[in-house]
Amino acid sequence: MAPEVIRGTPYGRSADIWSLGCTVLEMFVQRPPYPDDNWVSAFYQIGRGQLPTVPSSLPLVAREFIHKCLRVNPDDLPSADELLGHPFVALPDSEQHVA
Repeated sequence: MAPEVIRGTPYGRSADIWSLGCTVLEMFVQRPPYPDDNWVSAFYQIGRGQLPTVPSSLPLVAREFIHKCLRVNPDDLPSADELLGHPFVALPDSEQHVA
């Protein structure tokens, strides 16, 4: 859940970008982004702007993608269209037109 959602402030599509970053991180590390805490503690950390740890063992392109998605200020988050151009998810030109 994005920081702005936890804080009860207005939010938009950027909250989904935060969730995407958390989901991608969880897929890589195979545990929740705040694994040692109960959900109340996790909400507290997120609401205070504490980012989850992104292991340095992940591929650089994945770490960059996750870090782009996990920015506390929603105005600093990229749009979904911008993320589609990121090397982590972008397909080579020859694969973009697969029927």
